[in-house]
Amino acid sequence: MTRFTVLDDTRRHPDLAERITEILRKVAPLVEETTSLSLPPEVRFRLLTPKAWRQAEGEYRQRILARDIADPDLLLPSEQIAPVRLILKATKFVPALVWPLILGSTVVAFDGRSETLVVPKALRHCGLLAHEPSLYQVITHELTHHAQDAACDDNPAWKTFFPHLRKIEPRSISPFVEGHAHWTDQQVTTLLYGEPVNHAQQAKRSLRARFHKRIPGIRRLGPSAAAYEQGARLVGHTVTTHGTELVNRVWKDTSLLPTPSEIAEPGDWSTRIAV
Repeated sequence: MTRFTVLDDTRRHPDLAERITEILRKVAPLVEETTSLSLPPEVRFRLLTPKAWRQAEGEYRQRILARDIADPDLLLPSEQIAPVRLILKATKFVPALVWPLILGSTVVAFDGRSETLVVPKALRHCGLLAHEPSLYQVITHELTHHAQDAACDDNPAWKTFFPHLRKIEPRSISPFVEGHAHWTDQQVTTLLYGEPVNHAQQAKRSLRARFHKRIPGIRRLGPSAAAYEQGARLVGHTVTTHGTELVNRVWKDTSLLPTPSEIAEPGDWSTRIAV
């Protein structure tokens, strides 16, 4: 049985921490039933201020780089490490631009376990605190990431700065991971509300969130809406035709990840991996 821990590092939102805990308990069995994946023994969410979230995100990226460098299977030369360090240093400003739009980010924590970082102010700016179904959608989405991480046994290939050295097409990971989580949140919210919930359309954003969303190039700083939709369509098609077992084989074998062309043509992917 999974234990849910929601830490209020802001010390200002105990009611929200309790609210998220209740949602986690309610949607957890639906996530497991929908995906046929098991959640880990503990699921941890942390409520952070924008400043603390920016710092946590930076520390997470440094941990991933350190893990890549220490991986004996990669044997990274210094000339490949230096550009990544430079990029991380040059993009420190990015979290300050995007935090009002980030509803949750599931990362590798300091103790090596998965945890979801949540900024209550971002939830408010995106209208989720005033729209319960949207909050359920986002919590379900991030909880699915915990099930995914448990399924792949913390394989570093899923979170790496060097996917090409791990023989992974970089454009395959995000659409599949986020598409799978999006497909799950749509299935779960349909069970709860009779139809899929779309926070982008149903929750009312604040003026600040709308301003940040219009910043030139902001959409290129993360997965596009099209990637979410294409990935969800890929997973939905495969589950309908072959069941969740076929999709879940991917968490153990990254060679089964869909190529960009297969993401656009779900039938081609399911045919390949069903062999």
